[in-house]
Formats: sequence, structure tokens, C-alpha cells
Amino acid sequence: MTEIKVILLFIAKIVMNLIYSLLKLFPTHSNKITMLSRQSNYINFDFQLLLEELQLRNQKLEIKVLCKKIPKQFIGRIGYCFYLLKCMYHIATSSICVIDGYSIPISVLKHKKRLKIIQIWHSMGAIKKFGYQTLDKKSGTKRKIATIMKMHQNYTAVLCTSHATKKLYAKGFGIDENKILVLGMPRIDYILGKEEKINQKVAELYQEKPELKEKKVILYVPTFRKKQEIPVENLTKLVDEQKYQLIIRLHPLDKTKVEQKYFIDLKWNTMDLIKMADYVITDYSAVAFEAALLQKKLFFYLYDATNYNQETGLNIHLKEEMPSSTFETAEEIISHIISDDYSMQEIVNFQKKYVETNDIENTKRIVDYILKLLEE
Repeated sequence: MTEIKVILLFIAKIVMNLIYSLLKLFPTHSNKITMLSRQSNYINFDFQLLLEELQLRNQKLEIKVLCKKIPKQFIGRIGYCFYLLKCMYHIATSSICVIDGYSIPISVLKHKKRLKIIQIWHSMGAIKKFGYQTLDKKSGTKRKIATIMKMHQNYTAVLCTSHATKKLYAKGFGIDENKILVLGMPRIDYILGKEEKINQKVAELYQEKPELKEKKVILYVPTFRKKQEIPVENLTKLVDEQKYQLIIRLHPLDKTKVEQKYFIDLKWNTMDLIKMADYVITDYSAVAFEAALLQKKLFFYLYDATNYNQETGLNIHLKEEMPSSTFETAEEIISHIISDDYSMQEIVNFQKKYVETNDIENTKRIVDYILKLLEE
């Protein structure tokens, strides 16, 4: 099956480059910036903040934002091919492209020399291994497919939040460290600098669900695991519902069944929920960095640490860096929550190491860099 897929992808790549060679005949717009994402069908925090700052700094900029997930259905994927043509046109006529994940046309196509491509990864860090670190692993991409699809190639720069993360990104993206810039992420400005907006959303959530204000809130945000359900019952059976409100926020692709009483509508994003939470439980998710920024009491629930390390691998060894916050059983976590036993110094050290750009100047720094590239 892999061999057939490789052949089909190779043919598709040739066809895309032939079409793109014609699209490149259109002139490049010196003031055009295109933002591309396949993480969701809506503009994300990072793109929205960049868009606002760019428009504020230079109203003559032509900015195109294209966000669309790859559909699961066959018919939807046919439609996605036409969407890719649209993306290819805008890439061909742009001076700068900004992406937040692996982008098919960005990596597989041969671009004009003047095109600059900036990767703002959708996660604030990399607790778990990814990209070139997980080739041929169960949770990763097949090496042959990564080669055909030129995974994470053509980047001018990759942005990150710390020098520690820079070293991890160099391995995950398979690029030289000098292409990785510690400029931060726009969402950090939202988390730290636009607190009134978050507080307003939290107030709206309290109004909709007043019971959340009456109890301590425990937020559980586990990492997505392919073809595996999350054992949420390990936590649900231990939480004293008279004192605590447990909220479970699963990955959109996760099929684990969760009782309605633990569910909060998706209109409330994870950052809103972190702001409201008294305790945050996760595992290998980058949510940990966002919780650390807000100085939340953070617990790592690593019930499958041995298997996960074998199948995916870890960049950050949590038991070494966060020993007082890392556990393999739900009983240990709930016990620490009940006794309010927590080392805040650990969370401070974790945040300082992995989120150096903990100010409200992230978006400004990135826009400074983008505008400088436009002048070259």
C-alpha cells in the first residue's frame, strides 16, 4: 500500500509543479503576504494577531488568509484539490508566505527565489518528538513519503519561543539551527497582554455555566493518540463532584466518549478554559506551555509513558524536569490536588526555560521581521 501511495504522490507532485510553473508567470506582488493553514477552517489566534498588527503598521499591504483542513471524505478531498490550486496562485504571486504547520504546496513546489516562507508552528513547544524525529515510527510519517513530499522543506525561517526549543525544532524540522529564530508566538501576547479579553470570555462562560464558579475547576487536556481511546474514567471516578468540576477537552479527532457533564462547548477555546482552571492536567501536549505562562498548577498524567516513548519518543523528559508534577496514576494526581501539594517553583523554571519570550512584544517582533524581509 505504501509503494502505491508513493507512486501516486510522486505523480501528483509532478502535476502540481507543472501547473505551478504556469502560475509563476503571474507577477509577484511586492507587498503581498499569504497566510496558509490546514489546522482548522477558521483563522487562528496567531494569524489574527499578525493580520491586525500588519494592517496597523502598513495599510498598503495585500494580505490573503487561507485556512482549510483536509476533508476526510473522498468528495471533499476532490474539492480540496481545487482549493490547493487557489493556494498555489496566491503563493506564486506573494513575496512572503506564513504557515503554521506542514503545507503541501509550500514544501513540494519549486518557488520563485524571492519568495520568503516563515513557519510559525501551531504548538508553543515540543514535549513529544515530531517530524523527522518520528520517521517510520508508529505515530510518524513513512520515510519514503516524507522524501516524496519534501517534508518541512523550503523554509526561510522557523519561529520559536526559546533557545531550548530551538534545538528541538532543528531536529524535528530537519533544518539548521541558524534558520530558527527565537521571536516567540503571537498567541503569547493574547495570553499575557490581552487578559481583559480572556477575562471577558471567562465571565461569559461563568454566566452560561454558573456552577463552574462554585467549585475548583480541573481541566484535563490529553494528547491525541491514533486509534486509541483516552481512559478518562480513571479521573472521573476519583473526582469529588461536590468540591471539583472536571472539564475534559479532547483533540477534535479523538473518538473517546465523554459524558456531557464533563464537556464544554468548542466555542470556548482551550486558552479560555486554561484561564478559568485551578488545575490543568495534560501529558505530552503543548498546552503545558500555555498553562505555565499563566502559572497554573500543572500536572502531567503519563499513564502510558513507556509505550509512548517507544512509539513516538519525548524531547522533554518530564520526570526529570517536573518531578513533583509528573505521575503515572490518576490517584497520585488527585491526591496532590486534594492536599494542594504543588511546587510552583517547578512551573516557573519550566516556563523560563521553554518560553523565554514571555512578554507582550511577540507579534511586534515577528511583524518587524516580516516587514524587514519585504524590504530585501
